[in-house]
Amino acid sequence: MSLVHTITGIIALVSFVLLVVKYPLRKLHLFKINAFLMKLHEAASGLFFLAAIVHMITGFSLISANSAALTIAGFAAFIISVVLITACHLTKDMKKKMYWHRWYSLLMTAAVIVHIVLAWV
Repeated sequence: MSLVHTITGIIALVSFVLLVVKYPLRKLHLFKINAFLMKLHEAASGLFFLAAIVHMITGFSLISANSAALTIAGFAAFIISVVLITACHLTKDMKKKMYWHRWYSLLMTAAVIVHIVLAWV
């Protein structure tokens, strides 16, 4: 496994965590941390997206050495992120936007967890 592949995977994971931890923090009434993370939300999303692209590109040479499930889970997480970002920019109704945003985030979290678990198995 290449160092760039590993580093971009870690960057994608850290930026992803910055994105998904926002909702639980708000539910725990940690509003100041939530507000701070909201300021980072767009940048963290962009960083996740770019790191994930480089992670995938550098992972092409590893496809034959890894399980198909690992590749599918990682690719699914990326596709869900594209759908999430697209839906957020196209949906005008804020209530619908947040409803779908949370569902896509939950699905993406599941795909990321499966990808990480399979990478370590």
